[in-house]
Amino acid sequence: MMFMNDSIIPYVGTDTFKLGDKLENVRAFLKENRIRFNQSVDSNKGCKPEIPWTFIELSNSITLCFVLDILFEIVLENDYTGKLTNGGYIGMKMSELKGIDSSLEYNDEDEDFVSKKGYWITDSVDTGNIESITIFLPDVEREDFFKYEWIGNYK
Repeated sequence: MMFMNDSIIPYVGTDTFKLGDKLENVRAFLKENRIRFNQSVDSNKGCKPEIPWTFIELSNSITLCFVLDILFEIVLENDYTGKLTNGGYIGMKMSELKGIDSSLEYNDEDEDFVSKKGYWITDSVDTGNIESITIFLPDVEREDFFKYEWIGNYK
């Protein structure tokens, strides 16, 4: 697919998908370009507030995450070949990325690495290789993210 090697730009998106985009625009782009996708919804039952999240999965390598129809997070994995602006990529040794980005810290709760530069990394315990890269809107890091008051900035 044409976007499987896009640059990964923390807090911004990829060359093709921009954080803050609207669900209807992303769906229109995918349909216009005849790109197959799977869409699912998590109702978030029991959460306060109970606001559903929508996920669009592309080629088992890109997951676009929407809340209130705003793209707030992109998860890249498997066959995605694009690179972070610092050169990090899926399949790279985690130790090598730590040498490039000294701000990476392990998050025990989510069992991933968090960079102060706007991305999360999961790695394989067995190989030490990066398995996924997640980029997100800066609002995701706010303590009041789940109040969704930030959505107004993107509507």
